[in-house]
Amino acid sequence: MDSYKNPTEVEMNQLVLPTHTNERQENCLNGGQLLKWMDAAACLSAEKHAGTSCVTASMDELYFEQQIYVGQVVNLTARVNRAFNTSMEVGVKVQVEDLINGEIQKVCEAFFTFVALDKNHHKQQLTPVVPFTEEEKSQYALANERRRMRIQYPVNLQELAKKQNNQRGVDSGTTPENQTREEITSIKTSLESVELVLPPHANHHQTAFGGQVMSWMEAACTITATRLCRSHPQLQAVDEVKFRGPIKVGDRVIIKTMVNNTYDQHMEVGCRVEAYSIGGEVRHVNSAFLIFLAPRRGDGKGGLKVLPQLRMRTDEEKRRALEAMARKRLRFDREQIRRSVGPVIALPWNPCISQLLNYNNIEALVKLYQLMKWEEVQTSSGVTLFKCDSDNYLCVKATISIQVPPEVVFALLSNEQARKEWDPLLIKVKVVEVVDDDDEILHMVLENKMRNATKPDDVVLLVSRRVPCDRRDHFTIAYRSVILTTLPHSQSTIEENTCALGCSSRELRGSRVIDNSR
Repeated sequence: MDSYKNPTEVEMNQLVLPTHTNERQENCLNGGQLLKWMDAAACLSAEKHAGTSCVTASMDELYFEQQIYVGQVVNLTARVNRAFNTSMEVGVKVQVEDLINGEIQKVCEAFFTFVALDKNHHKQQLTPVVPFTEEEKSQYALANERRRMRIQYPVNLQELAKKQNNQRGVDSGTTPENQTREEITSIKTSLESVELVLPPHANHHQTAFGGQVMSWMEAACTITATRLCRSHPQLQAVDEVKFRGPIKVGDRVIIKTMVNNTYDQHMEVGCRVEAYSIGGEVRHVNSAFLIFLAPRRGDGKGGLKVLPQLRMRTDEEKRRALEAMARKRLRFDREQIRRSVGPVIALPWNPCISQLLNYNNIEALVKLYQLMKWEEVQTSSGVTLFKCDSDNYLCVKATISIQVPPEVVFALLSNEQARKEWDPLLIKVKVVEVVDDDDEILHMVLENKMRNATKPDDVVLLVSRRVPCDRRDHFTIAYRSVILTTLPHSQSTIEENTCALGCSSRELRGSRVIDNSR
């Protein structure tokens, strides 16, 4: 196992030189340069698996956790997590290494989608990825969930923006205490820049390198952010980036940017990229939204500036602001859910972020299976009980092997109306809300076996059911507690736990995670 290396893995090590830095005085690595390196590493990994040319289709949102300085080394590791028909997900992990003291810190992690092309630039069928390690199997399973989220994201964004518009209209997120903030019109932050795509900007099939386009976008957004804050803005996050089509050598690229909204100490800058050839029509290539902070001083040690409010007059400016607020809310929810992977208290249910909660539900189960230090506690009647102490939580896993096809077991466990046949503690179960074809919210009442208990357990659970997409997937049923305010108070007592069930093509697995701090 020690000598094993993923066949798609690519490692890239870049020494940060003065030519890689941004406009600030503290010699920080330019964000656009880092995006170029990340895209290049991801592309090399994708082509290593596909055996042919690949182009960037999209990049999921990413958050920068550390600054990188001149003299430090950027270590990038990329590998293909899963191949679908003609596209594949490539995960990229970025760490920064200080060569003087040997310290290594995480910078960010991103997921790219690449499409394989044949010699005629047509999409090519991909060979499936075969996961080997537990980490690879984990990412293989979650890649399918992330794909579901990418498809649903635009719908969630529109619904959330509409909901916020109906509830409170445009609000830049300020409080009564800071209504005295300076105001500025968004048009004063706008920028339109043109780039000519030359051979050095292109990849090996004469289309603009995705990382190069993202670098141009970051530079233009930085100018726009600077016009608002009159400081040296610091890139904090990048929202989802999708490429709608290729840009060829000789094309003119138009980059349009504008601050969409400000929130006390950070702002969202919107970027739209268009391209055209001489005599051709202008086409929309991609859009992205970058989040910036504004340090008071160039060295970043003076805290953050309070940003001016945007004065929004036109319907278009108000639409931009509302959608920026929706993205801000989704980013906040993603961060909260990201921190809640594993055994945590229940999360509030919100239909606008249903895909995020569904993903977290599956992710919690997959992360649980990754735990390696399982200690066998007891075996009785073919059932083996394991325990594992992890991050101040007691995790419990029970396994049993039965000679029944997994699809039969899955069908039985998926039918909540038949749950009493195998769950003697169940008193009643009710479907409260159908989320989609694979996910729903249940209200369960279970018999309480605790000593001196006078009331049954009352839980509200999000259940996510997944059938295998191929032989490398598991049959999965995952449960987690959610807070649902539409239930009467007497029925909304939440057990602070995460419950999960999953079965593979060969065996049935069961696990339950309980908050041990209570």
